[in-house]
Amino acid sequence: MTVTLEGERLAEVARRLRDADTGGWRQPALRALVSSLGWEWREAAGDAGEAWLRPTGRYESDFVHDGEEFVGLHVPVELVAGGATAKAESFRRAAETLTEAFGRASIMGAYGDLGPFYESTPVWGSPFLRWRGKPDTLELRAGERGPELLLQPTDPAENWFWRQGHGEAHAIGGFFGSRRVSANGGLGFPGYWQTDDWDVYTSALSDFLGSLPAETSALGIGLDLGIHALVPGTYGPVVFHIVCGDQLEIVYSTEELDGAGPGTDPASLGWIPEATAPARLSHWIDWTHHSGVFGPDDTDGPRLARLLVDTLRGLGVSSPKDLSLSDHAQTVDDYQVDFYGLTLRENP
Repeated sequence: MTVTLEGERLAEVARRLRDADTGGWRQPALRALVSSLGWEWREAAGDAGEAWLRPTGRYESDFVHDGEEFVGLHVPVELVAGGATAKAESFRRAAETLTEAFGRASIMGAYGDLGPFYESTPVWGSPFLRWRGKPDTLELRAGERGPELLLQPTDPAENWFWRQGHGEAHAIGGFFGSRRVSANGGLGFPGYWQTDDWDVYTSALSDFLGSLPAETSALGIGLDLGIHALVPGTYGPVVFHIVCGDQLEIVYSTEELDGAGPGTDPASLGWIPEATAPARLSHWIDWTHHSGVFGPDDTDGPRLARLLVDTLRGLGVSSPKDLSLSDHAQTVDDYQVDFYGLTLRENP
């Protein structure tokens, strides 16, 4: 059965999923649920647009503890023919419908390039909104061709997430935001990973920035990230300011960096001087150069990552561990956000 959900139909299906008795994620109860919704039983992704169940396989089995035979019922919301902008808009419409039905999601974020159970995520972005429950959780997430609903047992996915906090490079990416609400009682958070290798950091930054406008646009949030850098001869000022909502723009300030670093000519690195063209978004630092503005379909993550890293290395910053986020950067609306893919935290 091909599924297209919108408006009241989307809210109705989401309510029925959220209220369903999944019987410990074993086959008898799930067969009854699938039949009640008028769908065919499928244990793998079939033709685009069809609902399907994800069985507990080799990787999933490492994270289940209660004998779950399945770890998710996936229901496509819309198949989107366009690129990242169109997919993000579809996700946002679905998010608005579900928020009206259930209130604000208790958890939101983006998976980066690695999703639960080591699954690769969509190339256009990996946003998700999660209405956490016990024993089951409803999630709106990115599918390869558009948004999808996911009903899943709560513990396996959270066990997977928790166990990524082993400190190795690229162990976990994207960002994860939670609200201080009762639904998040007992929620655990993995530790960050960091690196002192500029090449590793460039790769992580490229992944983080490349899909960021699609993800923030889909989630309906705005990020405001000032980045401090321990530039030799300075007190560690905010060097970059990243703003990202429906569009992404980065500004760079040289005002407190006179004489710092051997190779800091911004224009030669690719920065656009203020005198050539003004920045288009609002920034709270006094900037002298900017990156240009990018949307979901035209963000060049590798180029932007090289621009920032080449600038930092030219300034003499010795390691990515000499970077930190400005105060309040991790507060987004009423979510506390950990930027795992960026590897940075606010100043202590």
